[in-house]
Amino acid sequence: MMYIFIKVALFFIVTQNVFATDRTNSIYLLTSFGKSNFSDMTTQSDINAAKANIVSNLNSQFLLQNPESALPGYSAELNADDKGISISFGVGYVFHEYLSIEASYQYFGSVKVSGQIKDEDNNTLGYSKTGVIGGFDLRTFLHTPSFKGFNGFINWGAILWSRESKIQYVFAENERTERFKDNGFEVVYGGGVQYLSQTGFGATLTWEQYNIKQENLGIIKATILYNFKIPI
Repeated sequence: MMYIFIKVALFFIVTQNVFATDRTNSIYLLTSFGKSNFSDMTTQSDINAAKANIVSNLNSQFLLQNPESALPGYSAELNADDKGISISFGVGYVFHEYLSIEASYQYFGSVKVSGQIKDEDNNTLGYSKTGVIGGFDLRTFLHTPSFKGFNGFINWGAILWSRESKIQYVFAENERTERFKDNGFEVVYGGGVQYLSQTGFGATLTWEQYNIKQENLGIIKATILYNFKIPI
């Protein structure tokens, strides 16, 4: 019993020393891995709008080639794959016990809407639209006081994002592909919890919300970091 008590006491003393970390004036490198949720970018109304747009375009093309014919009555069935894998790399600077800044590159993964389009004769046209999103962001972090190496935080900032999109139409053995890009400058905010040891290694669990063209993109990610103390 005494042996167990001594071990527990030693563990408590050691961990108090290890966890009592001064973060001020330090630089850290980080990498993270997480899950992207594009559900706000692929709502049913968005899918319905895509259906209407596709059918309208097909009808217009049909009338150009067959001006005297009745429309073939296209219909579309589309589904969304709105979960992706996010990866990020970055660097941060802690200039105050409770304040830090961080710059990183964020890869959010891809969102895809795909399905089939049919006419009245049951001829089928395959359709898919894939968007790959990433960007560079800069954020400010406000930390709570550290307790045994742990602290909570909130962050806010902005991201310069870009999206590469690809649309594919497949009919019988024929395939047509269209590619285009768009980009923008939007806000980002989030929060989470961080652990940092005196060895310099740490980890965070973070939820973040990105605003991409007025549509929300949610991220949950785990981060590993290494902190370099700056001698002053």
